[in-house]
Amino acid sequence: MSTTAMLTMGDRGRLVIPRSIRMAQSLAPGDRLVIVEDQSGMTLMTLDQLEARVRAGRRDPAVSLVDELIADRRAEAARDLAL
Repeated sequence: MSTTAMLTMGDRGRLVIPRSIRMAQSLAPGDRLVIVEDQSGMTLMTLDQLEARVRAGRRDPAVSLVDELIADRRAEAARDLAL
């Protein structure tokens, strides 16, 4: 299901998420949200949704994120040394 809502930014950059969306997403006061900006625009999501998106895009979900990051940094360093 897809829902579209019009929001107006208030003073100090505040946004109010409509009640119907807060209820559908089980959002409560104090929940932390993330805005992801990419080439197609902005997406507002919960931290859990962001984690799921990151995990879904990973090469091997069985490998920890830390191990994957370390491997990427080592490969990058090796490429730099080869130059």
